[in-house]
Amino acid sequence: MTVRRAQPRDVENIARAEALYIDCPWTAEQIREETERDGSAFFVAEADGDFAGYLSGTVACDECEISNIAVCEKYRRRGAGYALFSALIAEVKARGVKSVFLLVRSDNAAAIALYGKCGFIKVGERPRYYKGKDALIMRLNL
Repeated sequence: MTVRRAQPRDVENIARAEALYIDCPWTAEQIREETERDGSAFFVAEADGDFAGYLSGTVACDECEISNIAVCEKYRRRGAGYALFSALIAEVKARGVKSVFLLVRSDNAAAIALYGKCGFIKVGERPRYYKGKDALIMRLNL
């Protein structure tokens, strides 16, 4: 598994993954803009040259908020998500970020387990945030 910064050439693969795995997917244009924005921390995972997934975050001051993550079905539970978070955390830490935040559906046990493995802890909840499902607010202090 290799992880690198997302580039405009990755937009089509990211948009396909968004459409498959994200409730409110970004458009290709939004993805392209995000890959080029200064405050962006946007990464792509590849396995044997095949697109495996992506992770996007936004850095503001000394915080980073995770926007979206998606790992393609065939690469789940093979380290892609952890590799993506490791790359993002290393980069934002070098940029002076002190904490990383994310929201996750309270019923998404696999994602919650991954985030816990990466060091995130639950710090709050947002009732009915995801189409009637609660969101957990999770934070990683760097």
